[in-house]
Amino acid sequence: MDTFLLRYLVSWVAFCTLALVLFVRDVKVDWRGQLKVLFVPWRVAVFLPAIVFVTVAGRYTNDETWDVVCGGGMSVLTVVTSGWSVGTLARVLRRDVGFSHAIVALALGLFSSSWFYDGYLLWRDGAYTHRWLGNLQLSPIIYACAGLLMNLELRSGRLTFAFSRADWPTPRSEELSWKLVAAAVPLMLVAAYVLIAFVSWTMPQ
Repeated sequence: MDTFLLRYLVSWVAFCTLALVLFVRDVKVDWRGQLKVLFVPWRVAVFLPAIVFVTVAGRYTNDETWDVVCGGGMSVLTVVTSGWSVGTLARVLRRDVGFSHAIVALALGLFSSSWFYDGYLLWRDGAYTHRWLGNLQLSPIIYACAGLLMNLELRSGRLTFAFSRADWPTPRSEELSWKLVAAAVPLMLVAAYVLIAFVSWTMPQ
């Protein structure tokens, strides 16, 4: 491993360690509310097929880093954490929570979309992947789309994001309508484009 990548590895491990300390010290998570968000039926219908696709699709690409553990781990982490991370960053900007929450949300988002990938491949291959920068540039886009989609909701017939509510993250409604679908489709298309367009696809031998 060259000097730059070694410093990068040490830096992101240190950042994640700091985030873990801040999480334990400062952050209170409504775990019950988070679980309710994940199991809203329309979200399950969207995200479960996405997890399956990302887990198994690597065998049809020329990307040697994309295996079941890598794809499955990143997709599950994204689904489980993106709603909270994106919502928390929005609430930091709204000054509803403190800056320590931003550190935790950023670390969780970057670990789920990038550093899990780097760390797993370093363990698997014994070398830092040369694809780390491309993944760092692209995967957070998918993560942000997933987080916005996880927070999308209808409130009194009006399309909005759940993180604007004082009682976030507990979902207020499981209502599905054309407004919700119309807002969700662009986010899904952006995520799908980033996921699919930047690899070469092949048929297994």
